[in-house]
Amino acid sequence: MGLYIQSLSNIPLDAKRNYFIYLLDYGWSEPLGEVLMKNYEKMASIAAENEAVVIRGTDRVHFEDEVLSWHNINGENAEEMLPAILITNRNPHEFRFRDKSDSIEADLKLIFIPLKRFCKTTTEVVILVEKLFNDIIKKKDLNDFAISKELKKGIGRAMADSIILQPNFSGIGFDFNKLINYFTNK
Repeated sequence: MGLYIQSLSNIPLDAKRNYFIYLLDYGWSEPLGEVLMKNYEKMASIAAENEAVVIRGTDRVHFEDEVLSWHNINGENAEEMLPAILITNRNPHEFRFRDKSDSIEADLKLIFIPLKRFCKTTTEVVILVEKLFNDIIKKKDLNDFAISKELKKGIGRAMADSIILQPNFSGIGFDFNKLINYFTNK
């Protein structure tokens, strides 16, 4: 049985998971982002059984810190990145209590899957999400994803280490064990 999170108060401040999965969008009605929201319950159920949590905004409240905002995603243009799936080691309370004057966690890691780079239709979003979560369940390599760009904290405009994934055409996917190690290594 999965946990349907309607409020951050349902997640303990010290909750530890292999990773947290955030569904990011503009807050505007947009087909690729809306299909994520429509499939939230299924994703949350799968994640809860696999040492992960899926988080989405229920009232589409805007938040902002040095790493993520509606116009800047870790130094990248948000218009090119959103809507997206973010996989990270950041507990959601860090977003809630953090402001621009706070320093960024030293061990913060981010993996972005920008939907516009993978999908042209809502059906393609559903297929992408199914593949991603099936790989998570089976702890398989993420064969449909390849690294498009790797950003290192402090280099350029990057405030945290992050990886941006793209569709994989080369045949060698993103290794699942590397995903887990990426979040646990400092």
